[in-house]
Amino acid sequence: MIDELFKDRIDRLWDAIARGLAGTGITPDGVTWTGFVLCFVNSAFFIVHQNYWVFGLLAGAIELLDNLDGAVARVQGQSTKRGAYLDAVTDRYKDAFILLAVAQVSGAWLPASLALMGSLVTSYIAARADVLGAVAKPGGLPDLFERLERTVVLCVGLVLTPFVPILGGLPLIDWVLWLLALMTQITAAQRFLRRGSAFDDQR
Repeated sequence: MIDELFKDRIDRLWDAIARGLAGTGITPDGVTWTGFVLCFVNSAFFIVHQNYWVFGLLAGAIELLDNLDGAVARVQGQSTKRGAYLDAVTDRYKDAFILLAVAQVSGAWLPASLALMGSLVTSYIAARADVLGAVAKPGGLPDLFERLERTVVLCVGLVLTPFVPILGGLPLIDWVLWLLALMTQITAAQRFLRRGSAFDDQR
């Protein structure tokens, strides 16, 4: 939702940062792979050290690279379908790395699994509809919980967990995961209905 509403402003910010990074000679795919590897390493080490605060901060910092690869591609004039494809695939893996690590440490496997399922289905709906030629109609509510919203909520929840470990009788991280589980399913339903309506017009 945030990215959809403020995309132009956000892109200008990342493009400004990417111009400095592009001078190092790094490629957009290099940024994507760097983020992928760092996310895996951070998630693996979280299972060992189990420090929510450290993991949340590092996860947020690493996810900033998700914005930089596209920005580097734009400022270098290297935007390609292959790069977008690589970015989309690695994003799904990164979602899985983070949520599975949180589930392992917290023991909250059910909400974490539902949140992961919702995030994957949300992405799949758009991808499958695009393959079938269904173009979403303009207007209506923007998708409520896209990847940016999911990342922000989870990282903030991870950082706050050591300071507010219990809320309303449940661990704070459990509340965060249940919120993600609910909102990703709602977002998946939004996309399903919006893209599905395009098929009605094609009959």
